[in-house]
Amino acid sequence: ASVGMGVGSTTVVSGNTVTASIGDYAKITANSFKLNAEKQEVTLDDYRNLVDMRYLVTDDTRSYTRVTFHELYEQDNIDVLFAGSSHCYRSFVPEILDRELGLNTFNAGTSSQGMDGSMMVIRETAKYNRLQHVYLELYFNRAFDTRKNRTQMTQTYIISDYLKASVGKLLFLLRASGPEHYANSFIVARRNWKNLFDPSYIMKLLKKKRTGAYKDYAYDYITGDEEWYAGKGYVANRGTVEEDAFFSTAGWEPIHVDEISPDWVEDLNRIMDYCEKEKIPLTLIGAPMPDFLLAGVGNYDAYISRIRELIRNRDVDYYDFNLCRPEYFPQDIHLFKDTDHVNCYGAEMFSRTFASLVNGDVSPEEMFYGSYQEKMAKTGPSVLGVSYLDEETDGQNGADGKKLLRHCRIVAAGAEPFEYEISAISEEGELIPIRDYSGDAGFSLDPELKGRCIIRYRNPDEKEKVQEVALTLPAGYSKRN
Repeated sequence: ASVGMGVGSTTVVSGNTVTASIGDYAKITANSFKLNAEKQEVTLDDYRNLVDMRYLVTDDTRSYTRVTFHELYEQDNIDVLFAGSSHCYRSFVPEILDRELGLNTFNAGTSSQGMDGSMMVIRETAKYNRLQHVYLELYFNRAFDTRKNRTQMTQTYIISDYLKASVGKLLFLLRASGPEHYANSFIVARRNWKNLFDPSYIMKLLKKKRTGAYKDYAYDYITGDEEWYAGKGYVANRGTVEEDAFFSTAGWEPIHVDEISPDWVEDLNRIMDYCEKEKIPLTLIGAPMPDFLLAGVGNYDAYISRIRELIRNRDVDYYDFNLCRPEYFPQDIHLFKDTDHVNCYGAEMFSRTFASLVNGDVSPEEMFYGSYQEKMAKTGPSVLGVSYLDEETDGQNGADGKKLLRHCRIVAAGAEPFEYEISAISEEGELIPIRDYSGDAGFSLDPELKGRCIIRYRNPDEKEKVQEVALTLPAGYSKRN
């Protein structure tokens, strides 16, 4: 028997022998890795799945999006759709929103979802459902994605691999990259073809894929101690930031608003055009992130202004929950799992806050500050953390003969000026003075220093009122991407 798999790839199944031609026409036989009746029973289900060789070579047993899109297609009707990046699938809790809004909501966020991916998700969902509203989450770091310059396609494939076959899916893959990725886009098994030579891998994978948990799209494989798939696209995580402030590379660079990708803008306009044509109300959303990140970049208002400029003359609202007043969403660091995302406690609180806005219980004017600068000015004075950049310079203190230097910048909230005293405590307990009090938020460290950084800070006019924060120093040199 012969089953076609597309150009340059053919699967032939005869008895208990499988022969495949992968892209470059290199012949591989199942007998060469002992996939036969004597060594391992091959079931009818396995033969059926060989129509897509991806079944044999790609382990997606822990894929959230595999289950997400299965559940998307199984819904009776989706009333409200959420699309966007990981900030989307970690922030909107359908279980809460279904109850609060009285509608069937679905979270179709995926990791690093590009704006073209959001467009595909919205169109695909609208094809099978009577959508009453689409909420599109916008994360500023995704605004620089350029389709033709993509060096890897994971953010595209975790969507396309689980979509039903259609012309729309074909066009999505064609637009998603340059021609150099087409072979992997359209001959799915080619991405992981080397796994065909690993009999141990194949046997272990088949064992997992034959389980009821995999076949029935159960949550067994996507449930961990700290993170788990919680249904209808939402991924919960109970991790919390352990300290009272951050010491991280996040927030070092400003948002380069002038370099926002024309592709991103084009696809955002396509989404707005599509929703307008199909009469689907569309609202843009900024999901909550730690103030450390946004105060660190220093120009979040410029990004907000750019979004508002893009939707001018459009019947589209934009609500950025990073402008929330503290009575509606407090900037408690323990509501976040890292420098970017809320944890499950933050997601539950945010979903209730979001529902109160949608239901009209609170007006936008009541809920939001007019700008991020206003929010920071009205936030109680505090140190939010330290943003840093490691750099190689001339000299020597590193193993490769380069001098390593850690540039640090204190990120603070509040309208008051601070002056800072910096010291460190090594792992051995030695107190290492770094700098006496100064109004300069910048200082330098050796990246190899292990221990804790101690920041004492005060208002220059109230020198007796000293506050202190102690932060664990990140271990080792962090190479810049």
